[in-house]
Amino acid sequence: MIFNPMFDGNVRPAARARHRVALAAGLLGGLATLAAGRAYSFGDSRQLDPEDRSGNWSLGLAYHHWDSVYAGEGRRTDFLPTFAYTGKRLFLDSTDFGWHVIDDKRWQVDLFASYFLKGYNDHSFFNDTGQVRREDDLLKGMERQNALEGGVEITRKTAWGRFGAEFRHDIDKVHKGSELRARWAKVFRYDKWQMEPWADWQRLSASKADYYFGVRENEASSERPAYAVGDTDRWGAGIAFRYTAWDQHHLTLNLSYHRDNDELSDSPVVADTATPSAQFTYRYELGRLRAPKRRGGNEYNFFTNNGNPISARLAYGCTTETKFNTIVRGEINCRDDGTGLASVFVGRKLADDVFTLPMEVWIYGGLARRFENNLQDDFFEGVLALKALYRRFPWSENVETRIGLGHGLSYADHVPNLERTKAEDRNRRISHLLNYLEFSIDVSVGDVFRAERLRHLFFGFAVHHRSGNFASANLFGNVYGGSNVNTLYLEWEFK
Repeated sequence: MIFNPMFDGNVRPAARARHRVALAAGLLGGLATLAAGRAYSFGDSRQLDPEDRSGNWSLGLAYHHWDSVYAGEGRRTDFLPTFAYTGKRLFLDSTDFGWHVIDDKRWQVDLFASYFLKGYNDHSFFNDTGQVRREDDLLKGMERQNALEGGVEITRKTAWGRFGAEFRHDIDKVHKGSELRARWAKVFRYDKWQMEPWADWQRLSASKADYYFGVRENEASSERPAYAVGDTDRWGAGIAFRYTAWDQHHLTLNLSYHRDNDELSDSPVVADTATPSAQFTYRYELGRLRAPKRRGGNEYNFFTNNGNPISARLAYGCTTETKFNTIVRGEINCRDDGTGLASVFVGRKLADDVFTLPMEVWIYGGLARRFENNLQDDFFEGVLALKALYRRFPWSENVETRIGLGHGLSYADHVPNLERTKAEDRNRRISHLLNYLEFSIDVSVGDVFRAERLRHLFFGFAVHHRSGNFASANLFGNVYGGSNVNTLYLEWEFK
């Protein structure tokens, strides 16, 4: 059976629903407990010093250019927003998050989850042509999905560099395979510069290699015979240059080269086993609000000893077909199919300004329940987002008003019906993981009703938006399109 992300024929509906709920909850839990460092999944993006334990948050952008191994794809580009948190124990680096179980001068042991980006799909949206795959494309009619993997890495720290061994396995039940990795890297530091050469070896199990590089019997054709790869090796080397341009602004250039074993070159869907790539990353380190909640020598910790304000938000709203930018301009309505969502978000303040602008920055984690009105089963959605808030209006002394813009990731247990029907109409791809945007405006309930005890309770309107960034990101499955929900909410800030 040809794999289609809309349907999973290998899992019964009830089991699939339980699995997706567990996966959504696991992803949200990993992101909300947030734990950083290593986006190997996204173009060997070594944007962070591997010894950084500063506890700082960062956001940025990455542009990746590489030669695809797949027939007919040639050179590809990818564009991705990045997030990073470098805690002493917990870490996040865009597609990777986890926990430093052991971390001293000699040894480091990490437990992690990583979003493996190697999928392709029948409905790829190419930025240069805007078309889906041609009928004579060797990948036409085949689809492979990115996968969430979990694993453990053991690193030995020496004067000669960091020597690591890693085991990872598919926890998303996509390819059901495993991988072993061994790597060496050494960081050279020169004032504001860092240089990190590295080399690695990867051993893919037969299940993983066959899924991404093989051809199934029911996918075979005269131009594309069935092919099983089996276990295979991959070698790579590269170098990362990191530079602190000024204060909180960091630039990174990653150059890498990988070569696969000959088992891959014999596959009819593989054009080249040598894959050079280049990736440029800009990272902005957010302002350091690092006041501990408990004084007296207690060290600041974002999760356990943080005196910064927190917030809790309850929201409910209806699905709309109106575009995000049109909603922001004031055209607010509901779709007539009765679909919508209820959500709860928890936030914490990170900074008083961003790029020297007088806008606060908050980190939010949210869990939404999508109501599909019998069009399909109701399901959960997890969100992680950074949000800029502006509240310094001339009238805020009398009625405090906030305008916010959030940006992050959304993972849905099922794909919302609106996204699914749009994709089917356009012959496009769908994805559980998409880009998240939010626009909000609210006012203080206490200021409106002159009730001091309600001064930090805000009532407002927000747009809950999922999209694929105009098919510009492989992370989001090259999805073109998305969905919007208009919501009303109450949010309480706890100072």
